Amino acid sequence: MLSLIAPPPAIFSCTVTRVHDGDGPIWCSNGTKIRVAGIQAPDLKNTVPCREGRAEYACSNVAAERSRVVVERLTLHQAMTCQPMGTSYSRVVARCTLQDGRSLSCAILAAGAAVRWDKYWVRYHMGECR
Repeated sequence: MLSLIAPPPAIFSCTVTRVHDGDGPIWCSNGTKIRVAGIQAPDLKNTVPCREGRAEYACSNVAAERSRVVVERLTLHQAMTCQPMGTSYSRVVARCTLQDGRSLSCAILAAGAAVRWDKYWVRYHMGECR
C-alpha cells in the first residue's frame, strides 16, 4: 500500500558564519541560508520597507540591529542542529536547536529580540518554550 504521508525532512547541522537579522537569513558554512521558524523579528529599513499595520518596533532600525546582535551572540561560529520545515525566499525555514539544547526560536523570544508569529508557530508545531 502506498503511503500518502511524506517522511520527515532530514535534520542537518549548521555552523553559523553570518547573521542578517533576528529571523534570518542565517548563513551556514555549507552555504545553506536559514529563516528561523515561528518568529518575526524587526527588519532593517534599508533592506525591507516598513509595511503598513506592522508594530512600531518592527520598523525600527535600532530594534532590528539589537535583534541581529542577539542572534549573533547566540549562534555565530556555533553549530546548531536544524530540521527543515519548508522554504521562504530561497531560504530553508528551520527549527533549530542550539548546542546547549535550547530551541533557537525560544531563545530569541526569551531575549526579546522577536515576537512569536502564531500562524507559523502552529504550522511548524513549535510547541512550548521552557
